[in-house]
Amino acid sequence: MSQNESLDYFEVFPWNKNFEIGHKEVDKQHKILVKLLNNLANTLINEKEIEIEDAFNELAKYADYHFDAEEKIWEEFLEDSSLLKAHKKSHTKFLPTVIELKEKNKDKSLVDIIEEVIKFLIRWLSFHIIDEDKRLAIVIKEIQKGKSKEEAKRVSDRLMNGSIRTLIEAILSMYDGVSARTLSLMRERNARIKAEKALKDVNKQLQELSITDQLTSLYNRRHFENIFDLEMKRARREKKYFSVILFDIDYFKLLNDMYGHAYGDEALKKIGKCLKETCKRPSDFAFRVGGEEFAIVFNCYKSDACYNLALKLQENINNLKIESKGSKISDYMTVSIGLVSIIPTDEDDLESVMKTVDKRLYIAKESGRNQIIHYN
Repeated sequence: MSQNESLDYFEVFPWNKNFEIGHKEVDKQHKILVKLLNNLANTLINEKEIEIEDAFNELAKYADYHFDAEEKIWEEFLEDSSLLKAHKKSHTKFLPTVIELKEKNKDKSLVDIIEEVIKFLIRWLSFHIIDEDKRLAIVIKEIQKGKSKEEAKRVSDRLMNGSIRTLIEAILSMYDGVSARTLSLMRERNARIKAEKALKDVNKQLQELSITDQLTSLYNRRHFENIFDLEMKRARREKKYFSVILFDIDYFKLLNDMYGHAYGDEALKKIGKCLKETCKRPSDFAFRVGGEEFAIVFNCYKSDACYNLALKLQENINNLKIESKGSKISDYMTVSIGLVSIIPTDEDDLESVMKTVDKRLYIAKESGRNQIIHYN
């Protein structure tokens, strides 16, 4: 689907047969100008300044090329006539008028500035084509028939006055209305897009909040069960090892009693950060599943990957050197770890796997804590 066919593309300046002046090359260039003007208007939808500036510069550059090319076409027949001089003067004033308009509205947003420029361009280009260019086209046509410049100009004046003048005013009025309504629709669409994006962002935040532990920023128990089920099914399909690491902080209650709950919360945050830094692979999922209890779920191809990750985790937590003089085994915080790594069968489920890993965590604690148990 081309840009002009897109449902998101607005034509603030639709091309009309009335804009054809009868000169093939000039009509072709006019159509390109109208297309570039519509492209500029459509950059207002996304409100990206670089896109707006690029589209404006492209239009200005092509307008400059068109004016030069058009003048050469008219010069072939009119040379230094007053009619051609007036036409060149109109071209010369075009860009300074646009720049003046931008400067006049400099306190507004870029979107509002360009909208004002677009309104000016639509009326200027409409009048320029159906009045000035059409007059010159008629003059040249009459000269080609053998008339003198003055005779050709009189024919042009006669044809472009009266009912044609009324038609010109009608067309200009119609295009003013069409462009105003289209720009209004674009503003409404922009407002709707912004509202939808804001709603989507809010829903995303709510979704993240619903699966996130607020203290540690890890996933919570609710999400643990969802990921557990998904990853186990994946491991079953792909014949991988489904691995679960479950650990809790040794003597955490004594730490809270000695240092206070604020200190305990800070310790939990540090554990959460350590978990995120340890679980770097996209397939690693880290959770806070209880007060001082944490879990990691992941799939792997090697049976020893789970134990190696548990060792790394234990080392990283020991390196945090979180003071815990209430502990009976160390002056610093330690953790007890149970783990399981299996290629799951149809008989394996959340309850059976968690029963195994819970048992191994219990053995780690009963065996003196600060232990990793991967068998029973």
